[in-house]
Amino acid sequence: MSCMFAPIQGGSPMREIFPLPLDDVDALCKLGETEMRGMLGISAIKDLDRAPLTYAQFFGAALKPDGAAFYLTTLAPTATGTPQGIPSWRGAFFAHFGVGDIVGTVEGTLQGPSEPTLLTVAAELRLDEGKARAAPSPQRIAEASASWTVRGSQATRANKLGLIGKVDVTNPGPHDPADIRRCIALHAPDRAFGELRAVVAMQCGVAAAALIEAIC
Repeated sequence: MSCMFAPIQGGSPMREIFPLPLDDVDALCKLGETEMRGMLGISAIKDLDRAPLTYAQFFGAALKPDGAAFYLTTLAPTATGTPQGIPSWRGAFFAHFGVGDIVGTVEGTLQGPSEPTLLTVAAELRLDEGKARAAPSPQRIAEASASWTVRGSQATRANKLGLIGKVDVTNPGPHDPADIRRCIALHAPDRAFGELRAVVAMQCGVAAAALIEAIC
């Protein structure tokens, strides 16, 4: 548990990180699995399995683009290494924040043998209801939501760089839509490379930055 972090009294809640109680880990993973399965439209994790990919739920810490650590759980392929040659895959992420929950989906599609991978992300900020939840409430409406695409090759090249495809802000919430678009366009292309489970986690950090702070 040395890599699981939570703020405690006396530290900055954005920078100081400490061990997370196992009960909190279990609660986040349980709620997160239900929320992510709902976003993906599946009844069980095994429904994602497709040869040659297998899927699992992961828990850990990731970074927002500003470098602040946060806890999250994801559903993602278990494959490791550079995912060249994988024609398509899906994943999802879930994270608790003080204001509410970030939940979303990630899909990757190989455009062709010599073409970039198209990464498609859809994310929502759902306000916290202010009480413990054993399951997600179907009445919870997204406070803010957006989707975006990124084009970038997973192949080994001298310079890696992604290109933002489009950004659709379906609900800006309290933010200026231009701020959300700017934040996504700035960070999403830089966080679209590497192992698939890492890509899912990194795009969660982009979603958190864009839908909560929306200022980069």
